[in-house]
Amino acid sequence: MARTTGVERLVTSLPHAFYPESVWRDDMQLGAAELALAAQRLRDPRAGRWLADSARWARGYLDEDQGDTLNLYDVSALAHADLLKAMRAAGGGATGATGAADAAGTTGTKGVTGATGGAGGLAVTEADLVAGLKAQLDAGARRAAGDPFRAGALYDTFDSVPHAFGLAATARLYRSATGDRAYDAFGTQQRNWALGANPWGVSFVAGAGENSIACPHHQIANITGKPATGAVVNGPNSAGLFEGGLGGHFEEMPPCPAGGVDRYAEFTGHGSRFVDDVRSWQASEPADDFAAIALYALMLT
Repeated sequence: MARTTGVERLVTSLPHAFYPESVWRDDMQLGAAELALAAQRLRDPRAGRWLADSARWARGYLDEDQGDTLNLYDVSALAHADLLKAMRAAGGGATGATGAADAAGTTGTKGVTGATGGAGGLAVTEADLVAGLKAQLDAGARRAAGDPFRAGALYDTFDSVPHAFGLAATARLYRSATGDRAYDAFGTQQRNWALGANPWGVSFVAGAGENSIACPHHQIANITGKPATGAVVNGPNSAGLFEGGLGGHFEEMPPCPAGGVDRYAEFTGHGSRFVDDVRSWQASEPADDFAAIALYALMLT
């Protein structure tokens, strides 16, 4: 039912300005891969068609959208890993399953229509998908090599913590797909960074570690005084986002920290800042999406 032709404005959120996505082919690829895997287990004859659909969207992602790593907006790493499973379960491809098209009859995507070359005529090969996973890990590893805390995510922009957990998850997915343990240490470094081995010495998972975030931007935890154990926050962000201040307190809001002192101020630098304060939507706001990626990464590793 998704509109896949003439795509201009994505409607993955409502209103559109509320955390909108910038890529969408990864979602189509993942959805089709899950349908294919389920159909294979159920011996549903549509498995081959969905496998071909997923491969076609994978080709589109690799040609048009590749560049980010696993986070709440880009799920291509999950899609690549599960498409690999479906291809292998099908014996390297689904013979006779090519040519599946969307409802409009064409993808409208450069490099997708008519793209072949995968096993059984699929639009991608196993090697293409493994290379896609590796490219994401290499992007993170290059950043980590130049950072004293081995961060593979950028911590002067939004969502550094889910990106870190996403890289940790991708390292494990890559090892499962290939048997290659070359990124194991890198994946461990990303978990360590999110759990306290970072410039602030803070675990960005509430209740995890000796010095975890204490004042998340979380209304229920703030009002009740009960810890938001397990909540995962955005983490450090661009220092420029804090120039306007953190804002005031609502009457019902207990100040946190009690003295209002930013005890991490001395560690602000290189364009990045982290503030552990209930008002700090820029750095200490938890989200279910963040927690989901963290749980997935920890479950895999």
